[in-house]
Amino acid sequence: MENQKRLYSDVVIIGAGLSGINMACQLQRQLCVSDYVIYDRARELGGAWAANKYPGCSVDIPGALYSLSWFPNPNFTSLFPSQKEILSYIQRVARTSNVTDHVELQIEWKGAQWVESSGTWHVSLRNLRTEEEFLHEAKVLVSAVGGYTNPKFPILPGLDTFEGPVVHTAKWNKEYDLRGLNVAVVGNGCLFTYDSPVVPAVIDEVNSLTQFIRSPQYYVPMPMGNYRFGRVLRACFCYIPLTLLLIRWLVFWILDTTLGQFYNDSKGDILREERASRSRKYIAENAPERYWPLLTPGYDLGCRRRILDNHYIRSLRSPRMNLVKDSISQVDSKSVVTRSGEKYPVDFIVSCMKKDNFISHADGFEFTQWKADSVIGRRGKSLKQIWDDRGGIGAYKTVAMNEFPNMFYLLGPNSGSGHTSVLFAIECSVNLVIRIARPILQRQASIVEVCKGAEIEWCDTIQTALSKTVLTRSCSNVSYLPIIVMNHAPADDLQ
Repeated sequence: MENQKRLYSDVVIIGAGLSGINMACQLQRQLCVSDYVIYDRARELGGAWAANKYPGCSVDIPGALYSLSWFPNPNFTSLFPSQKEILSYIQRVARTSNVTDHVELQIEWKGAQWVESSGTWHVSLRNLRTEEEFLHEAKVLVSAVGGYTNPKFPILPGLDTFEGPVVHTAKWNKEYDLRGLNVAVVGNGCLFTYDSPVVPAVIDEVNSLTQFIRSPQYYVPMPMGNYRFGRVLRACFCYIPLTLLLIRWLVFWILDTTLGQFYNDSKGDILREERASRSRKYIAENAPERYWPLLTPGYDLGCRRRILDNHYIRSLRSPRMNLVKDSISQVDSKSVVTRSGEKYPVDFIVSCMKKDNFISHADGFEFTQWKADSVIGRRGKSLKQIWDDRGGIGAYKTVAMNEFPNMFYLLGPNSGSGHTSVLFAIECSVNLVIRIARPILQRQASIVEVCKGAEIEWCDTIQTALSKTVLTRSCSNVSYLPIIVMNHAPADDLQ
């Protein structure tokens, strides 16, 4: 440790996705801070959108709202942009704002420790190319690591004997060729997109596709069939910016009105039943009748993020398609065997799961983005120890923790939402961090830390709010919460 290379910056940001890039941009724009560095273990910046390149990958929020408020994008070619267009947008934001000069890729975050004597964070890092480990000291540490960073593969008996590829959608290689193969898709969802886009994207080229599911989901038709913007309309967005701004606010308003469906009151019950009825009608009109029981959830609508259907339900009519609600009990060299004893020939296995849709095979993502075991605050206690002592995970307004001064989380606990764009939460969190960190970075203070009482009160408020929602009545294993991030912090909550 004594011989480790040591660096210093005013700010260290972990994660080069939308959160980290927006944080860097606002440091420059609002505080004129340029002494920062962004570390990311990936080979290119873009976060989850750089990692997930599987067929059909797309966003389930209209692009006008799935973009930064201060950097609108008139170049999206459809209402719900593809992964390629989202990634191009993220990288353009970074280039235009000169953030790319501050990004260090293929560097893995190992942990961090608060050093009381210097009032700084010592961030432990490892260069994935050289295996060299080093420390980077910083006044302010910001974790902008998203939840979709650690793919978790299925735990299936015999999987090690399977002769073909076993691929998680977050590790897709563009060289994969599924033409003429018997493909198994484990799970019925893919990351932050409308449901199972990999299925309709490949169904016409495979020999057969068997999808193993456990939990049905609520499907709704994609608005306007994922309407494509022509050149004239994109020119209007470019040369009349107010047009794009109005669309953004319209989308925000429409999505925000759906928040009521989460609440355990008469209005919430009515809204949920209306939307559930529409979903059942959509399935009855578009899916093969034999699959209706597999596409009809037994839980309340609102427990999980609704699924925008873009050709998935239609793909169930393909003679190549087989939808199965049967647990996998065994994998052989060239087949999959289910608990009922059915055997399916398979050449290629795809794990395709969303964070709010766990199944018995235990695939999806491991949520270790907070590095709770490896982030050490005051008194030498880890974040995990603090959370264990307090009976659960929480953070003041989702970004700050008592006993962890000058450290902030973007997309922290309870920052997610089941009804609107995550970028709204990101921007609110970034603006709050900027306000809190301002006195440190302007050399007006050395330490800023949220008071314990304020953090506990905030977390209690969140739990009280959750107790009034559908999540406490008929939901389990659900990670999307209907909580709106607030972008202000009373001065007396900080010390």
